[in-house]
Amino acid sequence: MSIRFCTAFLMIWLNLASLVVAEEKKLVFSTIEGSPLAEIAGAVMGKAYDQLGIPIEIYFTSGNRALVVSSGGHVDGELVRIGVVKERFPALQQVPVPNLEAKGFVYVRRGDKERLSDSNLAKLRIGYLEGVVQAQKFTIGFENVWQAQSVDELFQLLSSGKLDAVVSDRFDGPLTIAKLGLADIVPLGAPFQVEPMFHYIHEKNSHLVPKVAKVLMQMRNSGEIDAITEAEMAGMIAEYRNVAAK
Repeated sequence: MSIRFCTAFLMIWLNLASLVVAEEKKLVFSTIEGSPLAEIAGAVMGKAYDQLGIPIEIYFTSGNRALVVSSGGHVDGELVRIGVVKERFPALQQVPVPNLEAKGFVYVRRGDKERLSDSNLAKLRIGYLEGVVQAQKFTIGFENVWQAQSVDELFQLLSSGKLDAVVSDRFDGPLTIAKLGLADIVPLGAPFQVEPMFHYIHEKNSHLVPKVAKVLMQMRNSGEIDAITEAEMAGMIAEYRNVAAK
């Protein structure tokens, strides 16, 4: 075997090896700890990145810290957030195809439902999960707002009467109610907002935005995102009910 042939073979092998390493580089995305919405988004985005041959890892932390580390480039982006994040954190590049929809609900104790309405919420004790921008916007101007570190804490405070209402969404609410076995908590009414949710990639990896957008569009059009969402919800509700029943 000639030296020239050996050199050429080695160069080809090194190039192929570098491509494999590049394709298999793991990306880390921050998100809100203890949020079922984030868990469902993790399943959706895991599937999306699988189709691109890119493994991902989810870094769970508080809502505010998640945005600090993602916008600062300490991780590779944000798993799932509302659209306004792109305006507040320009270093985060929005993938312009929604990966989920968050429907905002106000939850109250069943016995209080008749006396409460959207018009008198601003004067009551109301809570939401720290770092949830949708809830922050909804409660602007409210007199007595509590930010909790976990969804469990919020609904326990509501059930015990220490809060009058909780702002949450279509994922966190039903799942936490099932998990804690709370039969006395119900939505106050229809959702106050339907918010498309988006995946964000830090600008250092902005070349991935169109690729991820294309995959998400295919998954949305085929119904795959809805199927993943329903399957994840059903599985978590069943698991939480089993735990609560023990």
